[in-house]
Amino acid sequence: MFYKSISKVYDDIFPQNKSQLDFINNLQPISKHEVILDIGCATGNLTDLISKCTKNVIGIDLDSDLLKVAKSKYHKLSFIEGNMMDIDKIFTHEYFDRIISFGNTLVHLPNRNNVKSFFHRVYNTLKKDGLFIVQIINYNRIIKNGINELPIIDNDSITFIRDYRIHNGWIDFNTKLKIKENGEILENSIPLLPLTEEEIRNLIEITGFRNLKFYGNLKGDSLTDNSIPLLFSCIK
Repeated sequence: MFYKSISKVYDDIFPQNKSQLDFINNLQPISKHEVILDIGCATGNLTDLISKCTKNVIGIDLDSDLLKVAKSKYHKLSFIEGNMMDIDKIFTHEYFDRIISFGNTLVHLPNRNNVKSFFHRVYNTLKKDGLFIVQIINYNRIIKNGINELPIIDNDSITFIRDYRIHNGWIDFNTKLKIKENGEILENSIPLLPLTEEEIRNLIEITGFRNLKFYGNLKGDSLTDNSIPLLFSCIK
């Protein structure tokens, strides 16, 4: 419901960011023959960037309204409405050279057992030596510093206020969005799973991935407790 309500102004909140593609290419340049899955593709902005390097890219998202926007903008690209927990049912074994999940998608899973299961599904769907690349918020920073709000996003189109409420191992992500064109105000709250670096490390190693590396920004700098995002990559 949250993403459905903001789908029409999603790109005003989260515009296309070429630094995401630069980060991915700096890990390992994308070849034109690679087959890549973009999980949680939303309105398709990262899928589109990846398509500049390989035409064999597919975006998948659970929200039909976000995908409508993606398909209207990038009608030559492939988008699938589906659950990230079903990728091994939708695609055959060892189908992808690279699987990518940006935009804090991972922490929408309902529990840590689901995260473990998802990692196994990614592992099975990747080819040997395939890359898995993820970006979420650095929840070590949120929890350690008791942070209860994120910077306000304000531009000509929207004002987006975001705050966190930490309780019982969960985070309530509360938002208030004002659409300036018509004055509409949308308020939402969704639960997020605050995965930490240590938890991710344990779950990834159990799955069998190797060469796990963490990063603190899209420049590829090392992760610290003060890094705002948490990114990681690993190899099957």
